[in-house]
Amino acid sequence: MSSPINHPQTDVVVCGLGHMGGPIAAELTTAGYQVVGIEKGPFWQYTTDWRQDQKDDEWAIAVERKFDHPLYISTFTIRNNMNQFALPVRRYTKNIQYHALGHGVGGVGVHYGGSLGRFSPWSYQPVTMTKAKYGDAGYSTILSNVKGGTPDIEDWPVTYDDMVPYYNSWEKAIGVVGDQQTGQDPFIPNARFPMPPHPPTPYATIFKNAVQSLGYTPFSTVSGLISGGYVNQYGIGRNGCVYCGWCGGLCNYPCEVGAKTSSHVTTIPAAIATGKFDMRLESYVFRIDTDSSGKATGVRYYDSLGNVHVQPAKVVFNGLWGYNLIRAMLLSGIGVPYDPVAHTGSLGRGLTEGYYPATSSASVQLNVGANAYVAGNAAGGGYNIMDLNEVNPNFSHADDLTFMGGVNLGFGTYIGSGPNTFTTHLPSRTNFGSTWKAGLKDEKIPTKITATLSGTGPNLPLLENYADLDPHYTDIYGDPSTRVTLDWDANTYRVSNYLVNKTTKITDILGKMGDPTTIKKNIIPELAQHVDWWGHHMRGGARTGANQATSVFNKWMQCWTSENIFAAGEICDTFGDNLTAGTHVAGAMAYLAADGIKKYLQSPGALV
Repeated sequence: MSSPINHPQTDVVVCGLGHMGGPIAAELTTAGYQVVGIEKGPFWQYTTDWRQDQKDDEWAIAVERKFDHPLYISTFTIRNNMNQFALPVRRYTKNIQYHALGHGVGGVGVHYGGSLGRFSPWSYQPVTMTKAKYGDAGYSTILSNVKGGTPDIEDWPVTYDDMVPYYNSWEKAIGVVGDQQTGQDPFIPNARFPMPPHPPTPYATIFKNAVQSLGYTPFSTVSGLISGGYVNQYGIGRNGCVYCGWCGGLCNYPCEVGAKTSSHVTTIPAAIATGKFDMRLESYVFRIDTDSSGKATGVRYYDSLGNVHVQPAKVVFNGLWGYNLIRAMLLSGIGVPYDPVAHTGSLGRGLTEGYYPATSSASVQLNVGANAYVAGNAAGGGYNIMDLNEVNPNFSHADDLTFMGGVNLGFGTYIGSGPNTFTTHLPSRTNFGSTWKAGLKDEKIPTKITATLSGTGPNLPLLENYADLDPHYTDIYGDPSTRVTLDWDANTYRVSNYLVNKTTKITDILGKMGDPTTIKKNIIPELAQHVDWWGHHMRGGARTGANQATSVFNKWMQCWTSENIFAAGEICDTFGDNLTAGTHVAGAMAYLAADGIKKYLQSPGALV
C-alpha cells in the first residue's frame, strides 16, 4: 500500500454527515471555524438524482437498496445472549432487517419516514421521577420485577429544561412540523414547532374527539416532512410536501422536492455556503488517532481507491451511526470497553432497541372509509396523547409495580404508501382478472377501516445487553465487525398488557371511536419473542452520563477519557424512552455537542 496522504490540520473533523454531523458542520463553520466532513457515501442532489423515474424505482430501492449502506463493505453480528455464536447481517430483508441504513450525505434521513417528537421530562429523569411518584420502595419493587435481565438504568446528566434551547435550534434548522401553539401537549413543555401540522385524516379526527371526550389532551403528530415552503435560521430554503406518498413505502424512498428533513438539504448547505467546509465523499473512517495523553490528533480514512488519508484536527466529532460510533472507538482504543461478566466499563454498555416486539393490542371497526391512492406521507395527519405515560402526574400504576414508563398513543396518519407495486393482494388460481382487480380496489379504497391501539412500553437498559468487537467477522478491510448481544425485556409487554388487558384505558378510547361490540383484543404473552432483527434506532451503548464509570460522554457530549472527542446520536442515549423514533432527541443532542465543542475550542480542557 502507498504511503498515507497527509492533510493540513483543521479545527474540527466531522465523521459522518447525517443528522448528527450536519448540525456540527453548520454551527462550527458559521461560528468561523474550519471544518472537514468525512462521509462514506455520495452527495445526493435531489433535483437531479431523484427525478421521478429514479426515485420511484421500487425494485432498485426497496429490494436492492440503492440508497442504503452496502453491507459487503461492513456489517455487524447479532445474538441474544453471550452463550450464542453471533451471526452477521448480510441482507436487508426481514426477518434479519427491513429497515434502512443511510449511505451518503444526509444518512438515513434522505429516505426515512420522518416520524419525530421530543422526549418528555420523565424520559430524561426516569429514576428520579419514578421515585418521586412511587417512592424509593416502589421504585425498588419495579426493579425487582424486571424480567429478561438485570436493570442498568440511570438518569441523563441533563434535564428536559436543559435541552429545550437545543430542541428549538434543531427544530428550526429542519423545519419540524407540529402544533405551533405552546402548551398543546401539556406534558412536553415549551414545544412550539416552526411548521404547522399536516391536514388531519377523518379517522384521526375520530380519535381526537374520542380522547377529548375522556378528558385527554390530543396534539398533532410531529413530523420531519415539512408542510409548506420553509427557510431555516441559516437561510436555506426548501419546498413543502406534495403528498405523493412514496416516503411511506417501507421507509426507503427519497424526496424529489426536498421536503424530507435530512442534513443534505438543511444544515450541510449552510456549512458549504460559509466557504469553511471541506467535504470528503466516498471516504471510510477506520481510526481515530490519539497521542500518549489520550487526546485525539485526528482521523484516518480510506478513499474510494483504497488510499489511506490522515486528517489532523483539534477536535474530532464522532457522528457515525450507532454501532459504527462504538466500533470506531473500540478499534482506536478509546474509552473503557464494557465487561459483561464483571459489569465494569462503559463503552458498549446499556444497549437497547429503538423498536419493539409485537405486544398486546385492541381494535375496533370504524364506519369510515379511506383512500390509499391519495397517499399523504409517512408521518402526517394523525393525533397523539401523552396522558397514558409516566410523565403525567395523574397516570399511576401503583396497583401494578411490575413496569415503568407508558406510551405516546397515536392514531390516524395517512394509510397510503405510494402506488406500491409490491402489494400484499396477490392473484392466484381462483383469484385473478376482474375478481382480483375488485379485491385490490377494496384494499386500496376500503369502505371501513379498523383502528388498532397498543401500549408498548420502553425497553430497559440491561447488564446483559451490550456491543463489542466480533472475534470472527470483519469488514472488507479486515477490521473486526461490531458484535451485538441483545434481547427484549418484559417491560415493553407489561405496559401494553396493563393498558389493554388489566385496565380498560385502551378499550375505553376504542369504544368512543366505533361500535364497542366490535372491539377485539390480541393478548401477547410477555417475552414471547426474541430479537431476531435490528432497526436503525439503536440506543445506549455509548451513553452520556454523570458517572464516568458507567458512561462514555459527559453532559456536553465530551468523551470522559479523550477530552477533544465529542459525539451525538441515539446510541448516546442514557435512557432510550419509547415516545418517539429517537431522531428528534439525537438532533437536539447534536446542538448540545456543538455548544460543547465551541466551549472547548475557546478554552481546551475537561468541561465537567
